[in-house]
Amino acid sequence: MSSLHESSPSRGSWKRAILRSGVASVVYTGLVFAYSALAPDVQITGSFWPSVGIGLPFAFGTIGVPIVLWVRYRIRGPVILMGFVLLFWHVLIYVPVLGADGGDGPAFALVLFWAPFYLLAYALLAGGEYWLRRRTVVTAVPQT
Repeated sequence: MSSLHESSPSRGSWKRAILRSGVASVVYTGLVFAYSALAPDVQITGSFWPSVGIGLPFAFGTIGVPIVLWVRYRIRGPVILMGFVLLFWHVLIYVPVLGADGGDGPAFALVLFWAPFYLLAYALLAGGEYWLRRRTVVTAVPQT
């Protein structure tokens, strides 16, 4: 197996990776604030534009970083974790055993504002996947 550095030039460009992750982060942040504006039980405290300015870096940390790792290096672990995070906070939270009837506003907040913890998990997963890719597996070939 080739290492990450040897295979990275053929994978994808930085421009494409940053563009895709930036668009995904902006779209998710837009969905968060559109839902917050339309939902009667969810409120945005403070003014709108500073809240969007705070939400965008957190969205990039939660959603953009795994996309960059996927597009640029084909590292799958963080993208899978991101899918589980979004699935849990937006779908499974409505299961009565796991969540409450608090609406989706808290789910948006937990997706965005727990981004530092997700970044740590993404780094561990990406590092583990990188390490597993670099490993060379030696198989014993019987001499006859």
